[in-house]
Amino acid sequence: MLWVLGALLGFGAGGVHAALDAGAVLGASGDGFQRALAPRAFQFPEDHGVKSAFRTQWWYLTAHLKDDAGQPFGVQFTLFRQGLLAPVRAPDRASPLAGNALWMAHLAITTPEGHDAEERFARDALGLAGVTPAPFRAWLEDWTLEAAPGAGPAPFPATLSATVTLGGQRHRLTLTLGAPRGPVLQGASGLSLKSRETGSASYYYSYTRMAASLTLEPQGDRGAARRATGLAWFDREWSSGALAPEQVGWDWLALHLSSGHDLMLFRLRRADGSVSGVQEGTLVSPDGQSLRLAPEAYRFEPLSGATWEGPRGGRWPVRWRLALPQLGIDDVVRAVQADQHNPLTVPYWEGMVCLERDGESCGYLEMTGYEPPTDARPRSVE
Repeated sequence: MLWVLGALLGFGAGGVHAALDAGAVLGASGDGFQRALAPRAFQFPEDHGVKSAFRTQWWYLTAHLKDDAGQPFGVQFTLFRQGLLAPVRAPDRASPLAGNALWMAHLAITTPEGHDAEERFARDALGLAGVTPAPFRAWLEDWTLEAAPGAGPAPFPATLSATVTLGGQRHRLTLTLGAPRGPVLQGASGLSLKSRETGSASYYYSYTRMAASLTLEPQGDRGAARRATGLAWFDREWSSGALAPEQVGWDWLALHLSSGHDLMLFRLRRADGSVSGVQEGTLVSPDGQSLRLAPEAYRFEPLSGATWEGPRGGRWPVRWRLALPQLGIDDVVRAVQADQHNPLTVPYWEGMVCLERDGESCGYLEMTGYEPPTDARPRSVE
């Protein structure tokens, strides 16, 4: 559930801003774009494709894995599309370079040696980036998530292929993904509220569990390939300005529990750290049935004193109390590495976590808004 796509607004002739405030850009007006106002009937595979009537959308994949020695590996791949002009306002232009949207992709890898993150940008032209729903393919240059032949209405089984720099050396990454669990409609039948304001919502569904197999192969015959296996999670979301003015960040958790359940929780925060707007939770049972969790059905809160200090200031919670009485869970969500910060155009923390007492229950935690902005840009970017 990553809302950093507004960073694309800083990409142009003047270059990319050193850092942007995710809350600010996602709070911008969606003038001319459609908003997520009411539940809708989802259609697959069509909804895996581009929704050009909406300003902001993303395709998001994470995988937590371990090698034969039990060492943790993590992969995050996210492809974003930011509409610059709504289709009803877009002029006709003859140039093949013309486009009414921009694309951004993030690829972050956690290995036992550390955490590396890269980003790429492309204009919506010349096939440099895009998504096709059937057969499913999402790409930016040679970073490609592509469904296997005959995958059907789901975008999986699939393979993520990319080149990435790890410890200063280029590697070929191949992440193979099996048949999925889902789709799971998040929120109210797929309408995920972010605040009480009209239109402050997104359409959001997930494929919550897939077997995953990772290969990292050094390029240039410099070392042996490394392999790990685990589980993956895929989110699809689209909206047009989801955040309320007072919301400065969010915390999002996706866990594969050792019981076979899948758990998603998120909360949004004000500048003083208090919870703002809507908290959401979804519990998926081993048979694939999903249950929307009321806020009083669980506890998800940072533990005081357990933080990592980022290079740009701010303290990021890396240990969280998780209580879910329905499953008898009262445990601590712990980062496998404290520094899984992505120092990109929009900086945020995204990394692999596991329960402390149940080390086989692992997943991904995403946090934004814990560091001060690097400029004084206003909350509206139009």
